[in-house]
Amino acid sequence: MFPLGIAYFVGLVVALAVGGAMIWTIVGPVLLIATLFLSRWAGDAEAWVVRKVAQIELRRPPTAIEAGQSARSQVWMRLIDPTTWTGLVYLFAQFPIGIAAFVGLIVASVITGVFISAPAVIALSGPHLHFGANGPQVDTVRSLVLVPLGLLMFLATVHLVNIASALHASWARLMLGTRARNIPTVPAEIEPTSGGPEGGSRASIEESQAAPAEGLTGIAALTRREKEVLGLIARGHSNAEIAEAFVISEGTVKTHVKRVLSKLDLRDRTQAASFAYEIGFVTPGDTASADVPTPIGSRRRTG
Repeated sequence: MFPLGIAYFVGLVVALAVGGAMIWTIVGPVLLIATLFLSRWAGDAEAWVVRKVAQIELRRPPTAIEAGQSARSQVWMRLIDPTTWTGLVYLFAQFPIGIAAFVGLIVASVITGVFISAPAVIALSGPHLHFGANGPQVDTVRSLVLVPLGLLMFLATVHLVNIASALHASWARLMLGTRARNIPTVPAEIEPTSGGPEGGSRASIEESQAAPAEGLTGIAALTRREKEVLGLIARGHSNAEIAEAFVISEGTVKTHVKRVLSKLDLRDRTQAASFAYEIGFVTPGDTASADVPTPIGSRRRTG
């Protein structure tokens, strides 16, 4: 943790400082973007190490970008993805955490070693060991009391290391792990047609996979993915859970949600959920039967 923390801190500070100073040139933005992507890979590596060392379940959130996105859009998705910034905070925090762990371990080890080895050192130094010209003299037999104190110090150090390891694992899970509690099943959403709640029968989204034509309004203006996102919003799922369902980044989900609200002229997710139920796009029966979430822990652990 200590050497890696130094490497992360120095690398990020240099990259961000140089990139920020050269932001008006081509090199600056390229360096900053590269730093964002490299920090993600470093976070993946850290999550893998924590899983192996602490033996905990730590699922990394997906960061895939949906096909068809331009390079500019992909960079924007990464910028608005919360996991990008939590990963950066974690990598920066490795430096002070590593220093604290290193110093604490060294001090505890030295004190333990001094206590346990005190009788041997005193015996090799003669019948008495002087601490200064007129200082007190420590008898070899009396120094034996330091041995059990050293053993107790050793046991306390081991327990402190275990506690510190558990705290670090919890910190890693908070900053590097997915924020989703469940992975929802993507339901076969329905959309109102000429005979449904807005006048007609209900048709499956699978029947209309193409992007909507220009000039459409309301639910008809949404793409298939946006309709699926609306259905999961209506069922109360978070952006993190929706991202897990589609195996895409939270940034991509946030963009979908923003487009849904814009096309439907809605203010927030609550209005979107109410709208979906009011027009019959989602019904309580659909929620109970079609959407059975999968616990995160039951999924295969991935980096």
